[in-house]
Amino acid sequence: MAANKDTSCKRTLSRREMLRLTALGAGGVLLNACVGSQPQTVVQTVVVEKEVPKEVEKVIEKVVEVEVTREPTTFEPAGEVIFWGHDQHPLDFAAEGFVQSFPNVNWISPHPADRDAKLQASLAAQSDCPDLYWMEASQLNDLSCVGALLDITDEVKPVEDQYHPLKLAEATQPKDGKIYGWPGDISVSGWYYRYDVLEELGYGDIDFETWTWDDFYKMSSEIAEQGKYTFVFPGQSWTALYMYTLHQVGGSPTTEDGLTITVNADEGIEAMRIVKDLFDSGGGLDVAWWSPAYWAALQEGTLIGDFAAAWAKGFWEAQIKTPDQSAGLWRIAKFPTGPNIKYRTGIWGGATLVSLTCSPNKENAIAYMKYALGSLEGAALAGTWGIIPAYRPYLESTLFLAGRSHIFGEWPFNEFWASQEPELSTTFFRRAAFDPINTAIGEKMPAIMSGEMSVEQGMEEIVALAQPDVDRIACK
Repeated sequence: MAANKDTSCKRTLSRREMLRLTALGAGGVLLNACVGSQPQTVVQTVVVEKEVPKEVEKVIEKVVEVEVTREPTTFEPAGEVIFWGHDQHPLDFAAEGFVQSFPNVNWISPHPADRDAKLQASLAAQSDCPDLYWMEASQLNDLSCVGALLDITDEVKPVEDQYHPLKLAEATQPKDGKIYGWPGDISVSGWYYRYDVLEELGYGDIDFETWTWDDFYKMSSEIAEQGKYTFVFPGQSWTALYMYTLHQVGGSPTTEDGLTITVNADEGIEAMRIVKDLFDSGGGLDVAWWSPAYWAALQEGTLIGDFAAAWAKGFWEAQIKTPDQSAGLWRIAKFPTGPNIKYRTGIWGGATLVSLTCSPNKENAIAYMKYALGSLEGAALAGTWGIIPAYRPYLESTLFLAGRSHIFGEWPFNEFWASQEPELSTTFFRRAAFDPINTAIGEKMPAIMSGEMSVEQGMEEIVALAQPDVDRIACK
């Protein structure tokens, strides 16, 4: 362990640092903040100096007065921290602040395209393992069951009240009750929509607090008759919509232990009925999600709405850049309500940060977890890209609530996301069985949507199709 150089560290981000780092989040370009003689290494970054956008500068003027502090530490990270995650990753932004706070750390972030396969190979060989991995809840449940993930219960337990119970549940292995990841992205979701087009089409007075799914079906059908679409429904199968509505009605893909499939329960059947009604409305545009055709439809105003998670913002910002492409004209609404609706948001993604039992730099990894997902400074830097760190003090801070994006103009979208966090269900479980269940839903959904089979029959067939794989991988 490296010697502790300063146990009374209190750091305030300067206006220049905040301007620069927030500009990175808005523009999706990663700068190398560590230059000169210090031994930092940032792998596969693009070194580009760019002017701070005026709208970002205005936002930062409001938040730079917030003092960002870091609690005293008895451990000073030094050496490498190796991270595997997708391209343009939000945790690379938090790493910029981390290596400034701990200048003896080398942040190595290669973004392997085949990271899941590479991870399996590293685990099998027990070598060349990363220190940190951005992992979905289902994979965490699977790998923690076989002893591949680092137990960080003692690190998370003292601060567990600072995170939503759902995110803690996703990081916990129900078999032993231990915590194997630091709660990451809350992945709340909503209906993104073009407010200007709704007004033009005569739907400018919608009360989004009380609107129902029946209201949405009717509106979507009427708008589709005018050649525009309120959501995407590719190829008669869109499992994300099912998982959204399943969360809304208070259901879950499985029981809490992940051993029993529950999509054929009353809630699972009701969720698929909502999806079937969505399909029958004709309001869904049949294009592949996030394909060139999808982005073109958003930019030109053919696709005027879609159900999406908060983390979609970073990808939308890269595609919708100018007013001609609809920048500044988007808003977000709660999912519709109805007789059986318990929650006005849904879950799509929302990864957890883990370390592995074969990781070479475990102490450094834990220090980074605490910084990036357990401090105002780290969460604010990670949050510039689009994910919403689950750290509740950040969600309540000006650093979060004052956020702006060129997608939404001056509309305070983060205030909306903060209001959605309490809407997360505590009984929606994405255990190892989630993946085969999701695959089975995608296979059977076309027949349900076309009316070839009833919703009830379809849900039973989904269970039968997924059961062998669930039996094979469930943590027993």
